Amino acid sequence: MNLESLFNNFVSSGTKSLDLETVKKFRVLNLFLFVFVLFSPCLGLFYFFIGADLLFYVTIIAGLLGVSALILLRETKNLVVAGNYAFFVLWATFLIIRWNTGAMTEGGMILLSWIWNAVLILMAIFITGYLWGTIWAILIFVEAGVAVYLFRGGYQFPNLIPPDISPVYSLGAYLLGLLVILLIAFLYERERADIADRERQKSKALVEAKSYVDTIIERFAFPTFVVDREHRVIQWNRACQRLTGVPAEEIIGKKVHASLCVDNQWSLADILIEDPDSIVERFSGSIISRTDSGYLEVGIPLPAIREGIEAIVTVAPIRDINGSINGAIETIQDVSKLQQEVYKLYDDYDQAVELPSDPTFRIDSKGKINFWNKACEENFGYPRSQMIGKNALVFVSKSTRRPFKETMVRAFKGESFNGKEWKYYSAQANPVYVLARGHPVQDSSGKPRECVIVNTDITDLRSRMDDLRREASEAKEKLKGMTEDYALLRKNIAAYIRRKE
Repeated sequence: MNLESLFNNFVSSGTKSLDLETVKKFRVLNLFLFVFVLFSPCLGLFYFFIGADLLFYVTIIAGLLGVSALILLRETKNLVVAGNYAFFVLWATFLIIRWNTGAMTEGGMILLSWIWNAVLILMAIFITGYLWGTIWAILIFVEAGVAVYLFRGGYQFPNLIPPDISPVYSLGAYLLGLLVILLIAFLYERERADIADRERQKSKALVEAKSYVDTIIERFAFPTFVVDREHRVIQWNRACQRLTGVPAEEIIGKKVHASLCVDNQWSLADILIEDPDSIVERFSGSIISRTDSGYLEVGIPLPAIREGIEAIVTVAPIRDINGSINGAIETIQDVSKLQQEVYKLYDDYDQAVELPSDPTFRIDSKGKINFWNKACEENFGYPRSQMIGKNALVFVSKSTRRPFKETMVRAFKGESFNGKEWKYYSAQANPVYVLARGHPVQDSSGKPRECVIVNTDITDLRSRMDDLRREASEAKEKLKGMTEDYALLRKNIAAYIRRKE
């Protein structure tokens, strides 16, 4: 282990915390105590040479207690315990020194050493938080009150500093304390700048994530569009252009094209924004599936598209952090010729493997897999020979098995589904998150004999969005805390400057 590694291990107390804030507090407290331990003997020698033996012993003992504080911090890795112990050592040392160097006198200049109380309060706030910082501030105010009471009662405070060097000593204590306060102010400002920089990075990452989501929507196989709270189209993918014949540049910022409206004015997405409950009332006989989150899947005709089509329209709300609806996303699936033309391809494996690259498998009425395309082999890692004839639940996560089963039960009752978020496990035991859509395939008698499930892998997107949400929340809380700390710091500095004046 090189010297740099040893030093980093020392200032961080060997902590393995992933929280940068916590690591920084460990470093600051360790460095502060380290400087205090080195400075104590020097100050002790000064007191020894001026004949203040009591203060010599006090500073030497304080240095040794500072070493014990370093050890305590490393052993417990508890900032509150070790920090308050260190602050008690500092406060007791300052108290004894002030009480024996004049404390409250008519000299005026001697009072400048009280600035070290500000150092202690600010360090306590930075290391242990507002609660303990407030407790230390109350203790120091009580100490000042006792000193004033004794001074007004005629108590004679001992002064071990020779009169000829007392002003220089007091001024030196003041300037050194002011320097430490400025260093702490630099820490607060640096921390604030770091958080702001991390916020910019998170914002950039969020922009990139939005671009990533926009790309997914743009390339999504089904016609998809998004409207905002004012019913303006803000996204209109290529499939939507092909379905309606309306290019994106002509519809963005305007109302949804009339061909996708279910009445004389609005599409399902528009109705969801204004009155979600009315969809259930108006289309009660056509609803295929719905969730408590507002997601709806409705089978309706769209007579203005081509010569008229039968469609499964999926619509879901877009909510803000308060849960209010700020927009909606709608997807249209043309199922007019689904039974006759599309799924007959799945009866021939050689043809099916040439279909679009989404992982697609098929389940029979017994829950057994009877079709597994190449995209499934590539995405999930299981070869076709291993999966044919197996129960589909063998690679479905326990956390989503119940909704998977419930969806399959409804599918074999004739219901299609879309937008189901499930979790699978690959052959390498890695989690794979998907958005699944599917339709039952009927036999000659009209009864569902199997269900085709098409999956869209969203593992990377889910991971990125989870990380961004967590980091954004942490950064918001840290920025709020630092803003409050910074405001308190400025207030304390201004108060001490006014007191000096």
